[in-house]
Amino acid sequence: MTTVVRCLAGAALAAALLIGGGTLAANWLSPASAANEQAAKAEAPRADVSPENKCVADTAQFKAEDKHAYFIVALENKCEQRVKCEVNANIKTARGKRHGHATLVLGPRSAGAEAKKSYSLRVKVAGGMAQVERDCTAF
Repeated sequence: MTTVVRCLAGAALAAALLIGGGTLAANWLSPASAANEQAAKAEAPRADVSPENKCVADTAQFKAEDKHAYFIVALENKCEQRVKCEVNANIKTARGKRHGHATLVLGPRSAGAEAKKSYSLRVKVAGGMAQVERDCTAF
């Protein structure tokens, strides 16, 4: 009896996939089409990235100096307009976690040193996991 039920359930599932989920079955059987869809998604421009965010390059690193440890977020303006960036950082180390917030105003690229600013957050250990978010707007 259970063998008959299993066979009927398997047949019903196969029929449902072939009739109702033809595209699902086709995509599942061809990994190349799934890879093409992922590549198309990766190439599509993100709608939430503003032009100001594209103009700012950032680097983040842990650094130890003068017997203290810091997490440093450095921003550099690549465009010819002033930009105001809000930086949020959340750092988790072996000795606890810290979070910080800063607002940095970056000058135009032609201003030289004014186009580069950094935010330092003192941490207990020079190493760990960091999550950094920045939101830049024209100023």
